[in-house]
Amino acid sequence: MIGRLLKALLILIALAVALGPFVVLVLNSIRPSDEFLSASAGFLPSEATFEYYAAIFDPDESTLRYLVNSLIITTATTVIAVAFGALAAYSLARLRLPFKLSLVIGLAFLVVRFYPKITVALPYYLMMREVGLLDTHLAVILAHVSITVPFVVWLLLGFFEELPREIELSAMLDGCGPVRRFIKIVLPLSAPALGAAAVLTAFLSWNEFLMASTVAPNFAKTLPVRVSGFITDKGIQWGNMSAMGTVIVAPVVIFALFTQRYLARGLTVGAVKG
Repeated sequence: MIGRLLKALLILIALAVALGPFVVLVLNSIRPSDEFLSASAGFLPSEATFEYYAAIFDPDESTLRYLVNSLIITTATTVIAVAFGALAAYSLARLRLPFKLSLVIGLAFLVVRFYPKITVALPYYLMMREVGLLDTHLAVILAHVSITVPFVVWLLLGFFEELPREIELSAMLDGCGPVRRFIKIVLPLSAPALGAAAVLTAFLSWNEFLMASTVAPNFAKTLPVRVSGFITDKGIQWGNMSAMGTVIVAPVVIFALFTQRYLARGLTVGAVKG
């Protein structure tokens, strides 16, 4: 009984840590403006107001356009990153290059995940300016793909290495070429891992701020970039910022609820050899 109580207590603490900021965000999105800086304000708002949601969805705010931008960029980034990442991970898992080049290439992908992205923001901005892609969806998509492809490669590499080679050898004996073997055999077997990679890539792209704010300040602006616009020289618009933050988080939460089963399966498949 004591063990069960301790487990329940730990679960409640973990839930409070994980969900606490989101609960505060939602409560602040309906809190009256005079309570944000008031020392006497309680945890719950004295009354609920939806004026901030009405303000951010005003036609002059262009919130729907930013939402469409985020959907386009996230969808394109997820498809491209998973496609190229799966090809790269499968190649690294199956090819035996001389001089340990496979290891070098894999470490190169790992290094890309390590360095801070702020160091490449200015060079990437200059590159997009030179090719005339500033403030376009393509500029943000390319930036997000460069961030997420190394993540996808390392996520799928372990799965492809554990995938039994005998299945592919049997297909080779039947005359199945490498491309057809990858599409007809490897990809169906890798569906859980690919699903997990797609879900996590979508989360990364949806919430990314730095690169999107660097190359898309106006037309191709995404929702996270718009949130920063509520910090003005006249003060911080806490209510509008909280409402916009709730709008950003809500689709991710709903998407996670529907995909958590596939996400958990994709992250654990291949973890145990059998």
